[in-house]
Amino acid sequence: MSCSADKTVKLWDVSMGICVRTFIGHSDRVECVTFSQDGQIAVSGGFDHTIRFWDCQTGKCFKTYTGYSSWVSSVPFSPCGKILGSGNFDCTLRLWDVNTGSSVRTFTGHTKPVCAVAFSPDGETIVSGSGDKTLKLWDVSTGNCIKTFTGHTDWVLSVAFSPDSQTVVSSSSDNTIRFWDCRTGQCFRTCTEHSNWVFSVTFSPCGKTLASGSFDYSVKLWDVNTGNCIKTLTGHTNQVCSAAFSFDGQTVASGSADQTVKLWDVNTGNCIKTLTGHTNWVWSVAFSPDGKTFVSSSYDRTVRLWDVTTGRCIRTLTGHTSEIYSVSFSPDGQIVASGSDDQTARLWDASTGECLKILRAPGLYEGMNITGVTGLTQAQKATLIALGAHDRGE
Repeated sequence: MSCSADKTVKLWDVSMGICVRTFIGHSDRVECVTFSQDGQIAVSGGFDHTIRFWDCQTGKCFKTYTGYSSWVSSVPFSPCGKILGSGNFDCTLRLWDVNTGSSVRTFTGHTKPVCAVAFSPDGETIVSGSGDKTLKLWDVSTGNCIKTFTGHTDWVLSVAFSPDSQTVVSSSSDNTIRFWDCRTGQCFRTCTEHSNWVFSVTFSPCGKTLASGSFDYSVKLWDVNTGNCIKTLTGHTNQVCSAAFSFDGQTVASGSADQTVKLWDVNTGNCIKTLTGHTNWVWSVAFSPDGKTFVSSSYDRTVRLWDVTTGRCIRTLTGHTSEIYSVSFSPDGQIVASGSDDQTARLWDASTGECLKILRAPGLYEGMNITGVTGLTQAQKATLIALGAHDRGE
């Protein structure tokens, strides 16, 4: 049996020297492989941070153990533009120094992946939404958790602050939108009009209107004061993953699993433009501060910059090696941040498309020296190395 950087495991006939079976499933190079004592099972360890168990007779993977995984799901800039937040699938929220690319603080407390992050307009607090069904409000300067908001009955997928920092809105795979009082931590309104997961919520710049994007294929506009749905925007032919207001509040952009971005007139509810170019789900959209450009990210591993007036794609940013879940502009519009399933956040020059920095969280066992350690199988060693350990004897 052999394993390879081509992400496969191969089973060979020793007498004939031919490959009799190829095991496919790892998403990165496979570092080691071993047989069970009875020869019926093969176990492989890969740099995709998984251990996989294979049935040697069928070639099927029947069990996968996942190690530390730090997919980056959300990448908001602080209002000053000097700090980038990231929500991570390792259950943490991290703050990064934009100039140096270094991690400056890690917030722990969630017990499942952090799916959404938003800074308050004054930059003093940050809110996170998690698969543990809660929201947490954090003090940016100390890293302390100020409040935990409970009420959702499934994963919290999106969070947003009102412009006055007094209210947080969240959306969930429980199909609801909830309004929270930041001072008391109490939910004071629940909207239930969507019929499927609500993947995105965002306030208009004036704070009077809320937009939501849902897996029911629709974008809805809400009156913030009453909680009433005032418009339903239909036209996407698949799930809506993201929604964003332009800075003048007159336009909403939405990204969808139908591989398109749509621009909508807020006043009429009409679709102004449909933009095509992505070849997979569009996960995130954001407008530049001057309103002339917006950015989208996709499962196709690209970030695209679009001209709002013409609808033309003016730049495609490539470099991520997996799906890109989140994208945002810096407050001055000069930098684009993207967060990906490849466990990195990237900072891009918006005018040139150059990747300025790659931000990667340290592995769970970063720096651990396992040289000479006995009692570990090859698969265990490979997993520890994938999590940051090193073996100088290898």
